Amino acid sequence: MSFFALAEHVAETLDIGPGTRVFEVDCGDGAFLVPFHANGFIVGGIDTDADAINSAAHAMPGGIFQVGTATALDPAVPWDVVVCRSFGAPRDSSTAALSEVDFLRGVVARMFAKATHAIALLDVPDDRRQWMLHALAEVGASAIQFEEAGNNRPLFHVFARNG
Repeated sequence: MSFFALAEHVAETLDIGPGTRVFEVDCGDGAFLVPFHANGFIVGGIDTDADAINSAAHAMPGGIFQVGTATALDPAVPWDVVVCRSFGAPRDSSTAALSEVDFLRGVVARMFAKATHAIALLDVPDDRRQWMLHALAEVGASAIQFEEAGNNRPLFHVFARNG
């Protein structure tokens, strides 16, 4: 699925529109956020790659981008929707002391604390499905929706509302 199609799917699933603030964890150069930006959403993101963050900021004037890790996600600065497409990627070495599940649970908790409306975890590997529902229940998520990501790969998407 293209970024434009996936962004449209996220917007429809979460019932959001122009003016909604969408923040991406591990956003890279912001390519996934471009469709949101082009359609009047307020966008932002965090990534460890400073060059990628500079590219995102240049491509999307007015976007709010910062260099940092997923564990540096600041829940005190709220956004309507927080998205992450990197649950299958290896994590950075600064978090090696944590188990993989503890690390990912921490990221989910930070995302959920930051989101005022909902979170979207996209293209999550199937082997993470078992603990995902439990992790979302721990943080108080409601209206949790799991769906197959398609493309003949064992991936799924998770959408959860805050409150």
